[in-house]
Amino acid sequence: MAVIELTTFTVRPERTSAMLAARPGMLAAFREGRRGFVSAKLVRLDAGTWLDVVEWIDDTAWDESKAKGGDDPRVAEFFGTIDALVSSRRGARYDDPPGPVRTVAYGPHPAQAGELYVPAGEGPFPVVVLLHGGYWTAMFDRRTATPLADDLVARGYAVWNADYRRLGDGGGWPSTFEDVATAVDAVADLDPALDLARVAVVGHSAGGQLAAWAAHRAALPEGAVGAAPKVVPVAAVSLAGVLDLAEADRTGFGTVLADGEAARPAGAPAPAYPEFWPTVAAGVGEGVVKLLLGGHVDEVPDRYATTSPSELAGAGVPVLALHGSADDVVPAAYSRTYASRVAEGEYREVPGADHFQVMDPAHESWHRVVEWLAQRVVSEKQG
Repeated sequence: MAVIELTTFTVRPERTSAMLAARPGMLAAFREGRRGFVSAKLVRLDAGTWLDVVEWIDDTAWDESKAKGGDDPRVAEFFGTIDALVSSRRGARYDDPPGPVRTVAYGPHPAQAGELYVPAGEGPFPVVVLLHGGYWTAMFDRRTATPLADDLVARGYAVWNADYRRLGDGGGWPSTFEDVATAVDAVADLDPALDLARVAVVGHSAGGQLAAWAAHRAALPEGAVGAAPKVVPVAAVSLAGVLDLAEADRTGFGTVLADGEAARPAGAPAPAYPEFWPTVAAGVGEGVVKLLLGGHVDEVPDRYATTSPSELAGAGVPVLALHGSADDVVPAAYSRTYASRVAEGEYREVPGADHFQVMDPAHESWHRVVEWLAQRVVSEKQG
């Protein structure tokens, strides 16, 4: 993703020469040791105030650079010439030129955007749409799926790592589902190098539910949210997905979010936007699924019937429901129920894997996924 870091700082006039002299060394250190650094431009606002405009290829690169701080002496030397930090803000480019990674907006809301990764070569390329998890909430965003995007691109896939409106920031019923449907359909117009006959959807946790739902859109009744898809995937993968929304509602899934100070599960990412946590925490006392769909299963049964993968009619799209046996966040029973009810569902359990290991590109779980995808998205279409 083209992330723009906007940092305003002050430098005393007598130290300006030292700051400018240290600048080339800092940029050289960034090019050599910081993943995803693209460019930097220094703008003088007045005699002692400067704006540094730094571009990164995606959010993960920006996060990694912040964590490194002044670890390189050349970076530390530049920082040492600065008197005070005035402000630091993050933005995203929406005019990215064609290239290996670019940000594309599919709607006016900031969450209605994603990163398109295109491999080197002419194409046409098989496509994987990534849908991140995080209890459908605004605290977590698409950067959690960046490692999967990098791995898939290296394997020859184009990747559309899409975000969507989430709880706490305009999401819920029906906007979250409208956005996912629009994001998947947007693949048709993203780039002529994408092979629309070889599109798969992969999601983790809450995103696993959305991925499985996207696979069944062609079978939704007329007028239902997400019906009549423009792009129909040939396969979908749910990684530790919440595939039985009715049972999740009955058991109060997601009430743990009411405690913002609770310890995070092993491997869980830090929230990207913790400022949304109080809003979400105030509404999850009866479970996050009620918050997502606007009611319990006995109050709005029609919504559950057209969004819960375990309740959906088959659409002829194979869906891999992969779950770790040591998952203590999303019960594996949700995936087993889905596979037992839906003809296209295939359940695979990974012994000893927890909730987040199933989306680790270095873990055996992911190796099973890419083998399964290759058979259904690449091999069959090439044969």
